[in-house]
Amino acid sequence: MPGFGFKDIDPANWLEPDLVMHAFVRIDPEAGPTRMEGKDWVEAILRPRVGDAVPEDVQALFEVARGAMVYGFLFYPLYTLAAEQLFRVSEAAISHKCKAMHAPNSRKSLASRIDWLHQQGVIPDANMPRWHASRKLRNMASHPERQTIITPANAIGFVERMAGLINGLFAGA
Repeated sequence: MPGFGFKDIDPANWLEPDLVMHAFVRIDPEAGPTRMEGKDWVEAILRPRVGDAVPEDVQALFEVARGAMVYGFLFYPLYTLAAEQLFRVSEAAISHKCKAMHAPNSRKSLASRIDWLHQQGVIPDANMPRWHASRKLRNMASHPERQTIITPANAIGFVERMAGLINGLFAGA
C-alpha cells in the first residue's frame, strides 16, 4: 500500500482481492464469524435493481455504477466511486421525471426539482430527507476536498436505497 490506505495496484496483484477486504466478515449462526468472499459481495450488490418503468438512460447509469461497485472487492476505493456515481444517477432520475412531467423551466437546481416533485405528489414526505441527503452527498462527491473511503456495507446500502428511491419516482408511470 502506498500510504493512502488502499491497494497499490501492479501487474502482479490487479486481479487479487484488496487485502482490506479480509477485515469484513458475516456472522454465521453455526460457524461464527466467516470471511466474506467475492461471490458474497457480488450477490449483495446485484440484488437491488431498478425496474423496467425507469427510463433506459437511468437504468444504464445505474448498471454502470453497480458494475463498478462489484469490482470494489479487487480495489476497495471503487466502493466509494460507485456510491458517488449512484448520487449522480439519482440526479439523472429526478431530471428525467421532471422533464416527463413538464416541470417549469425555473426548476433548474436539483433541490428545487426535488421540491417540485414533492409538491406534485411524486415524492412522498417520508422520502424527502433521503432525496435531499442524496443531493448533499452528490454535491460532496462532485466537489471533493480529499479522498473519501466508505465501507462496502455502506456502499451496498446506497445501492439498495437509491434503487428504492428511483423505482418510487417511476412507480405507476
